Amino acid sequence: MPPLDLLRCYTFEPGIQKMILVTGFGPYKEEINASGELIASLKNELPGELSHLKSGLALEIISCDDTSRETEHLSLERQLKELLMIHKPEICLFTGQAPPYNKITIEKVAINSFMREIIDPNRPVGYWSNIPGLDSLKIELEENCIPAVYSFYAGQHLCNHILYSSLHFAEQGGHFHKSGFVHIPVLSVHTIKQHPSSPSMPLEVSRKSLGIVINHMVESSRHNNVLEPTADVSVEPGR
Repeated sequence: MPPLDLLRCYTFEPGIQKMILVTGFGPYKEEINASGELIASLKNELPGELSHLKSGLALEIISCDDTSRETEHLSLERQLKELLMIHKPEICLFTGQAPPYNKITIEKVAINSFMREIIDPNRPVGYWSNIPGLDSLKIELEENCIPAVYSFYAGQHLCNHILYSSLHFAEQGGHFHKSGFVHIPVLSVHTIKQHPSSPSMPLEVSRKSLGIVINHMVESSRHNNVLEPTADVSVEPGR
């Protein structure tokens, strides 16, 4: 923990609008991506429960160059850095689709791995997600009749990568945001062609879920007066 004078005040005070960056992915080896469709729907029509945050929400869809592993890695980090510079968010909430999942899945950790190779050997092995209200988020969703679960493995693709990179950029300085990731089930249309055996979640339920997550983060942040630096995961490589 660095000295207190290196920490930055972090609170959603009445009348002071903080920026929240919320992203989804564009089509990735499929015609549509549930997370990109979710973000596009919010950009088109923001739910009433998020109207009070309208000027403080940055909704973005990320599309990566999937020519190779290297182009995916480089284009992802380039876009993320650009969004951080443009919006200067206090919180980053990333979303992605997970065909096997039947619940809103809240990722708690991101690791230094992409497509089963190390992202950067000079970076820590992992970081803990640190969005406000993380430990009570599952209960909040379930109390609103949304099935939810925590996960300690965000996969080996872009979902884990964007969470890891965001947490790393905050840790390295220059950015002071907190980051988190939620996986959502695929849309019903996915089960017709691409994922016939997968559970699905209607878009309206995904919209409601994300609204609950965002409002919960904002409300939880009111009780946090200090933004603590990102803590790396104390796990030895290869364990």
